[in-house]
Amino acid sequence: MNKQLFAALGMAVTAISTTPVLAQDICGTHTTVKGDTLREIAKHTYGNPKDYRYIFEENRSNLGRTPHIIPIGVTLDLPCRGLFVQASAPVEPEEKTVEPTASLETTSNEEPAIVDVATDPTTPEVVVEVQPTTIVITEPTPAPVLTPRTDPEIAEITLVGFSDNLPYSDQNLLQGGLITTLIETALLRSEAAKVEKPIFVTHPKSGLATSVLPDSFHLSFPWLLPDCDLGEFDADIRDLCENFTFSAPIYEAQMAMFTVSDSPFLAASEEVDLVGARVCRPAALHTYDLLEDGMIEPIISLETATDLATCFEDLQNDIVDIVSVNGLTADVYFADSGRSDSIVELTALSAIHTVHAIAAKGDPEGMTAMDYLNAGIWDMLASGEWGAIARDYLVNRLN
Repeated sequence: MNKQLFAALGMAVTAISTTPVLAQDICGTHTTVKGDTLREIAKHTYGNPKDYRYIFEENRSNLGRTPHIIPIGVTLDLPCRGLFVQASAPVEPEEKTVEPTASLETTSNEEPAIVDVATDPTTPEVVVEVQPTTIVITEPTPAPVLTPRTDPEIAEITLVGFSDNLPYSDQNLLQGGLITTLIETALLRSEAAKVEKPIFVTHPKSGLATSVLPDSFHLSFPWLLPDCDLGEFDADIRDLCENFTFSAPIYEAQMAMFTVSDSPFLAASEEVDLVGARVCRPAALHTYDLLEDGMIEPIISLETATDLATCFEDLQNDIVDIVSVNGLTADVYFADSGRSDSIVELTALSAIHTVHAIAAKGDPEGMTAMDYLNAGIWDMLASGEWGAIARDYLVNRLN
């Protein structure tokens, strides 16, 4: 948590310049090759992979709707930013080794290295060639294949997903959403019991986030992994850490923040710069990740909207200053509705959180279902199927 923000509680909110940021100077160029990702180019160029959004914003006309699918052979302008390391050398994807683990039971302190095809260059990456158009992904590092417990036997596994969570989970999404598809496939690959059609519930307007879960279920999704050390400050975190077990990471979500081009918060580069901001978060999303980043009241004013469209409407109507949402969810929204030129992402404030399923600690069948899920995830990684599913879903949804 950002301790500077707590210190700011005793300080007056200072005015921030309302002067819009002008187009940045260009310090170099990079022509994309097979295997490139914007995160890896940013890491090579600036020393920080999180700076990839600055490259994306500068080259949006050549890159299209999303930074997660980049053409081969396009020359990117690299804006001057901080320490400009190097611009011209081709970028080779970094190899990553997954150390074998004895168990896939995950706590808040230990988690296998499974990350998002849309944001991490060391996992299956979506690349679109210009002529001809093909999709190329790299093979993930094979992971240990574990045999799940087989008792107690489960006739049918009951899944409960949250609705209105694009593109991850909703009954109206293709195959119930990306996370739904990955979970169902993982359970099938681990030869688990029959999986019932998922039940979808709506995030509660008040009370514990788990209060809408049925009395009997095996796995619920998608949940961000909380920092259990913050349980004393947040009832949801305390409930999740005391009563539920988290699966191995299924996906990696990048939480993003957006504002408008004439916002007084346009120059914000760290969370303390948002003191006094009115922040909008769609009701379907959990909020305990904001606590981890120190974004709590009265440091900020948190507004909850029924959906993401309302958040962006309120942003442009000066009802809120910031929209906080999953970056991929924003990509899907912009792909469907178009993006106003006045909406700008505060790229320095993005944060990565892993996405999981949960099972009740006192439910033996739920724990067995989680073992099946974890084993299936590893099997999909080892075979490359995880990357193929993620790639196909993103390409179909964002194009």
